[in-house]
Amino acid sequence: MKFRKKKKKIAVGSNPGDKWMAQMIKGQTINFKKLAAMIEKSSTVSKGDALNALDALVASTTWMLQEGHSVKFDGLGTFYPKAKVKAVNTPEEVTADTVLRVGVGFTPETDFKQDMKGVSISVEPLEEEGTPTPP
Repeated sequence: MKFRKKKKKIAVGSNPGDKWMAQMIKGQTINFKKLAAMIEKSSTVSKGDALNALDALVASTTWMLQEGHSVKFDGLGTFYPKAKVKAVNTPEEVTADTVLRVGVGFTPETDFKQDMKGVSISVEPLEEEGTPTPP
């Protein structure tokens, strides 16, 4: 995983001023079409079959979450429904309007978290230190 050196002005705390920190250089977002092509190259599944399976995975996962179920992706983690609700004084006041927002959460599996913690880190040099690696 690549990072660059970034200068940031810190205005609060015991030691404010210009500070340097590592900023992640984010790669491109991989869409289903590219993911399906990667699956095709590393398995016996065609790109079209992979796209169909991924589309079905999204539809099924969305439906299960909307029904209030968690969905566990072995090796990755668990998606779960979550909600922000308003507290009221009596049971009669609890209505659909007291559910302010419904969303989705994600809890990564331990092995997946460990894999991410073990990623190789590199920090690109500043231009005056050398030529930066192109993104």
